[in-house]
Amino acid sequence: MSARIFLGFVSVVVLGLGVGLIAGTSTVSAQVPATEAQAQAIERQLLCPLCTNERLDVCPLEICKDMKRIIRERLAAGSTPDDILLYFKTRYGEKVLAELPATGFNLWLYGWIGLSVLAVGSVGGWFLVRLQRRAAPAAAPSRIAHEDDDWLDEQIAETPPR
Repeated sequence: MSARIFLGFVSVVVLGLGVGLIAGTSTVSAQVPATEAQAQAIERQLLCPLCTNERLDVCPLEICKDMKRIIRERLAAGSTPDDILLYFKTRYGEKVLAELPATGFNLWLYGWIGLSVLAVGSVGGWFLVRLQRRAAPAAAPSRIAHEDDDWLDEQIAETPPR
């Protein structure tokens, strides 16, 4: 009976190791695409420090290739995307971020843009309402034009042919 227990124990251990190896390889293969996806997401959040408004993921310059390599190295070392963004922000300044943070002066900028859009929409709507109101009385002259056509037809009919 002790041999059965020993064989049962060994089979459970071997089965557990097999399941662990299978789960471990699937975890490693699942992390590689996730890391690449994270790297690409970070690249889309950064701008090239030399180009004007060109994202890091589409810029062909050497500095951008180095930045992409640094992103992947830091992700492999266990850094979070926020840590990587902070690293590049401290190294190159806020101009390297693709999206402006909604704080400080940028908040005023967002407000100014929003108010401008609202003002243009309001003036455009008012203008369209005014045009519609002016177009409504224009329907009355069509009746007058019809009466003028009748009068002209009568005049033509009364005039003798030459």
